[in-house]
Amino acid sequence: MNAKKIYEDFKSSNVFYSLMGLIGLIILASIIAPNFRSLNNFITILRQASVLLVLSSGLTVVLLTGGMDLSVGATAGFVGCICAQCLKSGMPVLVCMLIGLLVGAVVGCVNGLLAGILPSFIATYGTNWVMSGLAVLVMQGAIIYDLPEGFTNISVGYHGMIPNLVIIATIVVILFWVLLSKTTYGRRIYAYGSNPTAAVYAGIPARKFMVSAFVLCSVCAGFAGMLMCARLNAADAAMGDSYGLQTVAAVVVGGTSMLGGEGGILGTVIGAMILTIIINVMNLIGVSSYAQGFVIGIVIIAMVLFDTFNKKKQARKVA
Repeated sequence: MNAKKIYEDFKSSNVFYSLMGLIGLIILASIIAPNFRSLNNFITILRQASVLLVLSSGLTVVLLTGGMDLSVGATAGFVGCICAQCLKSGMPVLVCMLIGLLVGAVVGCVNGLLAGILPSFIATYGTNWVMSGLAVLVMQGAIIYDLPEGFTNISVGYHGMIPNLVIIATIVVILFWVLLSKTTYGRRIYAYGSNPTAAVYAGIPARKFMVSAFVLCSVCAGFAGMLMCARLNAADAAMGDSYGLQTVAAVVVGGTSMLGGEGGILGTVIGAMILTIIINVMNLIGVSSYAQGFVIGIVIIAMVLFDTFNKKKQARKVA
């Protein structure tokens, strides 16, 4: 009975439809792009999805509270630039990465405090421009190349056939799954996102949880920015720009509701894989990079509409 109830709950969730979409996409991709089926391409997909997964894991927590963070891409780029400048000055790799994580935490704290005053969409949209501007100031229009091997190996190295990036992303996903599914903190995040007013009356400190969610999100963004630098062996002020839209899309496509309280990290993994495969297939069949943003935008609109209609349907059933 319990197993049947779990299955029925899963079947009625957005994650189920996302999983079905992923399976259908893999079948379609295998037909229209024969190179898609190769082992090398599969490893490439996993490696390409890894940075997006690290970014999306943090954003999942914010969306579960009913908030939004539009600054993740710019924060990743800014922290990556800070880390690269520190490395070029001769600082140890570990110290540079700790500085990067600390900068990410500060940005997240600012976002969380602002989200308590302004709508999070507006607050983080402003932060996005601030981070982009600071990245340009830090880099002074230059691009930093040839970072230390001990740093770049974090992203370009392998353990056997498995890229380090994939291992890192897997660890991050597991940590966030445990945090959201197996801890009191995670249950309170869901409770607050489902009904903020009831959560406050139940004694959940709203401001504290909002700030902590944004801090986790920006720390992940900072970490992802450093992984980007290590993978590219370079730092550029605009290197995180393309991830802003993709990160939101990965979480939403994975079934996490933009209204809060529904979804989770497993759905985010599915969403990140869907987006990565879409981009991979478009590259394999020679679709222009200019069209990729258009396709991702259409996917986001479709999933948000689906989420909205699904919420209304559930509300009618309850009524």
